[in-house]
Parts: sequence; C-alpha cells; structure tokens
Amino acid sequence: MKERIQRFGRSLSAMVMPNIGAFIAWGLITALFIPGGWWPNESLAKLVSPTLKYLLPTLIAFTAGKNVGGYRGGVAGAVAAMGVIIGTETPMFLGAMIMGPIAGWCVKRFDKLVEGKIRAGFEMLVDNFSLGIIAMLLAIAGYLLIGNVVDHLTVLLSSGVNWMLAHKMNPLLAILVDPAKVLFLNNAVNHGIMTPLGIQQAAEFGQSMLFLVDPNPGPGLGILLACWAFGKGMTRDSAPGAVVIQLFGGIHEIYFPYVLARPVLLLAVMTGNICSLLFFTFTGFGLVAPASPGSIISIILMSPKGRLLIGILGVMIGTAVSFLLAIPMVKARPDFQSEEESPATPVGAGEALPAISGGIKKIVFACDAGMGSSALGATRFKARLLKNGIDWITCVNSAVDSIPPDADIVVCQSVLAGRIQGHEAVQITNFISDPALDALAERLKTPKAPVLIERDILAGLPSESKEAAILRAGRLLEESGYAEKGYAESMLERERLATTYMGMGVAIPHGTSEAKGKVKSSGISVLQYPEGVDFEDEKAYLVIGIAGQGDEHIDLLAKVSEALEDEDTLRYLSHEADSSGIFEKLK
Repeated sequence: MKERIQRFGRSLSAMVMPNIGAFIAWGLITALFIPGGWWPNESLAKLVSPTLKYLLPTLIAFTAGKNVGGYRGGVAGAVAAMGVIIGTETPMFLGAMIMGPIAGWCVKRFDKLVEGKIRAGFEMLVDNFSLGIIAMLLAIAGYLLIGNVVDHLTVLLSSGVNWMLAHKMNPLLAILVDPAKVLFLNNAVNHGIMTPLGIQQAAEFGQSMLFLVDPNPGPGLGILLACWAFGKGMTRDSAPGAVVIQLFGGIHEIYFPYVLARPVLLLAVMTGNICSLLFFTFTGFGLVAPASPGSIISIILMSPKGRLLIGILGVMIGTAVSFLLAIPMVKARPDFQSEEESPATPVGAGEALPAISGGIKKIVFACDAGMGSSALGATRFKARLLKNGIDWITCVNSAVDSIPPDADIVVCQSVLAGRIQGHEAVQITNFISDPALDALAERLKTPKAPVLIERDILAGLPSESKEAAILRAGRLLEESGYAEKGYAESMLERERLATTYMGMGVAIPHGTSEAKGKVKSSGISVLQYPEGVDFEDEKAYLVIGIAGQGDEHIDLLAKVSEALEDEDTLRYLSHEADSSGIFEKLK
C-alpha cells in the first residue's frame, strides 16, 4: 500500500516539478503587475490570465504525457488538455493531470500494438496520423465529457479548501503534510497537490495560504538550530551548514535525517508548522504563487505587496516553536545521529566498488525528484574530490527513477536504496556529512593504478599473427582492470583502419576513439617476440598495447616513444628473456 502511495505521489510531483520555473514566472508577473502588485501595469497584467488558463495546464499535461508515452505522449497530452481547458471556465490543473497520463498511455499502447507491423516507408505517415487522431479524439472527449466531470470535482475540492479556510481549520493540514513530507512524499505533497489547488485559489482571491503549508522553512529550521545549540558530535558539527541550506537554499530534505534519527522530533515540526499556519490564517496571509524552493527568499519574493513582514514573522514563529519543543528531545540524546550512522560500506545491487579510483568515472547523487538534496550532494562532493586532486570523476544529480545508465556509483538516502537497480548504491542519511560519504571519499583518494605492472609483460613469445598479438595485448589490459571487455576487439578494429607499426621493430596498438568509454584507467601491456610479428611488410619485436583514459593515450604514446629512442634500450627490451628485467627498465 505504501509503495502504491509513493508511486502515485511521485507521478503527481513529476508532472509539476519540471515546470516550476513557469509557475514562478507567472507568480512574479502576478506579484509585480496586477492592480494591487508592486508595480501595477495594465498592459503587462494581461499576461496573467492566459498564462494561468492555458500555458500552465498545457505544460503539466505535456510533461505528464511525456513521462508515460515519450515525446509523442507529451504532444498528445497537450492537445488533449486543450479539450478540458476550453470546455470549462475553471483553471484546469486537475484536468491536465488527468488528461496528460491518459494521452501518454494511449499513445504508448498504440505504438506497442503496431510495433513491427508497419511497412517500410510508411512509418512517418502512421506516426503522424496516429498521433493526430488519438490527440483529436481525446481533446473532443475532454471538451464534451471529462472537462465537465473534472470541473465539478475541482469545484468540490475548492469548496472543501475554502470551508477549511473559513472555519480556520487549515492549520490542521500540517498534521497530514509534515509526516508524509518527511517520511516518503516530499515534493509530491507540495507540487502534486498543494500547488495546483493553491493556484486555483490564488486565481480567485489573489493569494493562497496553501503555498505555505509545505514550503515553510521555519519548523525544519527550528530543529536544526536545536541540534546546533544542544547536540553533540556529528549532530552539532553538521547542523550549521544545514541551517544555511534550509533557510536560504530551501532544501528541506536537509533536516529529514535529524528527524528520522529521532522520530519524536516530528511532533516539534508539526507543532511549529501548525503555529505558523494559525498565524497566517488569522492575519489572512498567503502567497501569490508557489514558493519553490521553500526558502525565506522565495517567500519574500512571492509575498503580496505591503505584507512582506507578515510572511517573515510567520516563518519565525514556526522556527521558535519547533526550536523550543526540540530542545528537550535533543538534550535527551544529543549525539543521536552518530548512533544511527548510515552504513560505511556500499550496499546495493551490482558488483563491489572498483579497487582503484581511476576506474570510477561518474557518481550520481539521487533523490526522489532529482533536484534539491541530490543537487546539493553532487555539488559538495565534487568540490571535495577536486580539493583532493581528483578531477576525472563526474558528479551529477538525478531522480532515483531515471539514473543514467553509465553511472558507476549511485549515492542515495537509505529509504530509496531499494529502488536502485543495476548500479552500486552507497546509502547515506545526510547529503552534507555522512560516514558513508567519508568512506567513499577515502576510497577515491586511492592513487590511480600504475600504468605498467610486471604481470602485463610477456617475454619470449613465439611468433604469431599480428591479429593474435593485438588481441593478446588487449586481453592483458582487460584482465588487469584497465579496460572493459571488448576493448581488445576495438584495438583490432583500429589496426584495420591504419597500421600501428611505429618503426624500429615496435608496434603500439590501441583502441578506436569510440572505445574510449571502455577504458577504466590508463595502462600498457608489453609483448616481446624475439622472432618478430609481421605488421604489413615489417616485423615488430615489441608489441605495446595502450589503454588511455580521456586524452592520456597521447601522453602514453609520447612516453613510450621517448623510452624507446635509445637504441641500446630498444635492443635490450627486444631480447631480454626476463620480464622483471624489462619491467625495471621501463617503469
């Protein structure tokens, strides 16, 4: 049941989150240019209504359709949403959130039905007309039927919200929202439910308090301040940075680990938010548009003209209440977080971490929505790596359900680890400071593998074909962990394009440009053939395989060439029967 709720919440959030910039643009236009705005402008205020009625719902429908049925599903979702938009006078956010996924599903089902059955040359015709017909039918259905149903449902929901506002009951929303937010439905609650309802309410009243139920940074800030003032160990050390990120960055996930490690703190969060919402209710305060991210800066920008101080005071009230309530809870166990450390050993699906940092190219920080906390974690960890001189590893962030396939390691919070498939997972509780992140950073400090190891030198080999020699050199690179399987074949492909015989009895085969992605770290292998190997009309007595990461193959070629410039050295390497002697000469 919980997993179904999570999936539903994620799908709602995924419709709205990518379009938050458009919502903010609409909110700024509204706050600035409507008659009661900061700089009233009758001409520019004309943007407010069509943006609300047409653009925002269409963007949601396109995104929802695309999430289900790809780009074609997005187009169908946008067209289908126009049916419900035109068919009613109510802003159709709920209608868009219904029509978008339906359109995406219809397109996806049709594409699956005709897969492999379209005659060559008719693909574009079928694709375009099928999309047009599906979109048309759904738009008509939305206009004639679904729009009216959704309109009544929207009116019913709005009436319920307005009733709560009229009876001063809306602060009770915190009892439902805060636990769901901390436990498993962050972003989904705010952007999937509160934002659409709040926008419709703002269209009617010019502002909505629903925009403050989830984004209010005050309650979480109070928890962090209590941990900073009365905590010990890691709890206290990590709190100051979290305070800044919570208040000004608006990344609320930063305080979740403190609450999850001491769940009783959730009572302080809820009570603080209830007090803030009570204050906003009795002062009649709301925001003109969504505050995203939920920082004090966003709340200031989205506050109605002349009411800025009320918004700031409401946040401070939530901070003070949660801080005071959290003090005895933190004092009872001030070092609670260090006792609830996340596992330092990577846990997840896949093979163990590579033994050398040179084999790791991409680390992905994943959170539920792919924004906020994961972006923070990726940025901070990349800076940490650069400080340690590790500049060959890419750190990016993504949603946990859309992790790039080329990720070597995925860093995520423990509650999301079960959704990581096919990748090594490092489980953490805190994106700022966590034992597992410390352990990962230490492993990555391990120097790159040496370019040459003695076991990759084979002396006194009997003569064989150049193809066999190249494959032998490539297999050694693969077996020693310098390259993935298939790199040896790319070396053979490179030889077919142009010979790698360099003269002086030396051939230096290496992979194609397309095979660079198979290189884990730079390395070489050395094969000695006293009787030589035929390379076209020449004989190579030394076949030196190269795997260069990035542009390092150029440096390797230069170093090998420099090492072999001396004729005495070259003669020694070509005839020395002991591989250890060759190793000592080359290393």
